[in-house]
Amino acid sequence: MTAEHLRALLLGRRYRHPTDELRLQEEIAAVLSAECIGFEREVVLTPTDRIDFLVGTVGVEIKVKGSAHAVARQLLRYAEHERITELVLFTTRTQIVVPSSLGGKPVHTARYMTL
Repeated sequence: MTAEHLRALLLGRRYRHPTDELRLQEEIAAVLSAECIGFEREVVLTPTDRIDFLVGTVGVEIKVKGSAHAVARQLLRYAEHERITELVLFTTRTQIVVPSSLGGKPVHTARYMTL
């Protein structure tokens, strides 16, 4: 599955708890499971880095809080890991803008708008 396909799949759903990161992760896990998409959750990349989901070689990070700078630093660390070829940032924050590439790896932002 490509990161762009995964991004579109995640944005094509409604989420009941878009401001609660843990519950949102649970809802996204349910979406992936319902679509029969294999994934790993809370994948340890280094002793201090753990990405929310790994779908094949696509890393998915969920963010409902945090500064754009902190999120970009975190994604850059993830991009440096050999298991990851692309990243998807799923966020409910309009203020979080990250580059389209970090560490030479594409970053796709899925901005979920809440009402």
